[in-house]
Amino acid sequence: MVAGCCVLQSKPLAAQATGAPFDVSQQYSAEMVLTPKEGQAMTQKINSDNGKVRSEVHMSGMDMISIIRPDLKKVYTVMVEQKMVMEMPFDPTKYAVPANFQKEGNFELIGPDTAEGVACIKYKMTSKDGKVAFFWIDPAKKALVKMMPEDGSMTVVWKNFVAGPQAAALFEPPADYKVMSMPSVPHMPGAVPGAMPSNAGK
Repeated sequence: MVAGCCVLQSKPLAAQATGAPFDVSQQYSAEMVLTPKEGQAMTQKINSDNGKVRSEVHMSGMDMISIIRPDLKKVYTVMVEQKMVMEMPFDPTKYAVPANFQKEGNFELIGPDTAEGVACIKYKMTSKDGKVAFFWIDPAKKALVKMMPEDGSMTVVWKNFVAGPQAAALFEPPADYKVMSMPSVPHMPGAVPGAMPSNAGK
């Protein structure tokens, strides 16, 4: 998922609560580093604003921009070098935006822990379909620091988190680019970057 403002509540360790312990609707920018268990790490620049997500990544010598608009039910993939935009229908089962975790995830407070050298509060999240992932939240900055599925297949680290409103233009495809409508395709982690990898709990 993407970073957010945590809502830490006074409750005993291992307490159960439905809903994410961070505010997924917050406006922020950050960098997200995705490191698979086997493979090369990938860094994405993230801008998030009330459910809308823009991510930028440099892959195979190309700059790729993804804009996820659940409000419009659209996903834009911007190919900078070609000055083209692929427009696809938004499918929440393929693009795991943080709101899915907030609405459906059951979070268990594990307790204090350290991630990336930061003193955090660790949570265990169980999704509606029984998949498990762990979240580390920085209570000082009120930001998500790290996320990892139970099997350790992927580690997601958030860096340079800055809270604040994001420019509306960031979530629109360039007006001078050619737009091509494409049918929905199966999501491949990293192919269309988003706030959270869709296999976060696998």
